[in-house]
Amino acid sequence: MSRKAPEPEAPENHERWIVSYADMLTLLFALFVVLYATSDANPQKLQSAHYSIDQAFSIGVLQGSNGASPVFTSGGGLTPSISEIKSNHLAGLTETLDGFAEANNLEGKIQVRSDADSITISLADNLLFDSGSADLKPGSQDVLLVVASALSGLPNDMRIEGHTDDVPVNSPDFATNWELSAARASRVLRFLSEQGQLDAGKLFLAGYADTRPIGDNTTPEGRALNRRADIVILYPTLEELQQSLAGIGR
Repeated sequence: MSRKAPEPEAPENHERWIVSYADMLTLLFALFVVLYATSDANPQKLQSAHYSIDQAFSIGVLQGSNGASPVFTSGGGLTPSISEIKSNHLAGLTETLDGFAEANNLEGKIQVRSDADSITISLADNLLFDSGSADLKPGSQDVLLVVASALSGLPNDMRIEGHTDDVPVNSPDFATNWELSAARASRVLRFLSEQGQLDAGKLFLAGYADTRPIGDNTTPEGRALNRRADIVILYPTLEELQQSLAGIGR
């Protein structure tokens, strides 16, 4: 009986390394894409991306040396959420400005309040301006310098607002309260930028005349509240965070 000849051994595949090499190149490519996407020198955009990730997962974003990304900061631990950062800013601003107001007998003339996506510093108009004028009063510069110092270093955009009561303006320089409120906002913005050294690229203004009252215009006390200059520190909404993160990924 004849024996079946053994089947020849399959030739050894000497090109298996190509698969591993291709995998390595793919991983390196992905790494460089991520590094490029996060290399934007704009710190506010990176902060927005960080906020967006934090919002998406509803947890703090791990950072630092323990297997986490140092892209947003160099420290370790959990990065606070937007609300925590805003709360910290609010506490610091309130402490600084309330302390200044108390030391200078200005209680009630400087107010700090917050809502969902902003912190507002309200300055009474008679603290800064004479009636019907957009020129800063003597002594008002000290107030604005303290405010500028408290705001220094914040990456946020800030809207400088002018507000009036509903009494028609009585000044040859301004036809209506619209012009007066815009001129006052412009004057505060210029001072914060030029003397207060705040980044002009993060500042913009709005004049609202009597359209956004916070007090009752039928009483002297309410009208006094409505005559004010507001510095509104803006925080990104969830939609803005998502758009910013999408921009980083392009």
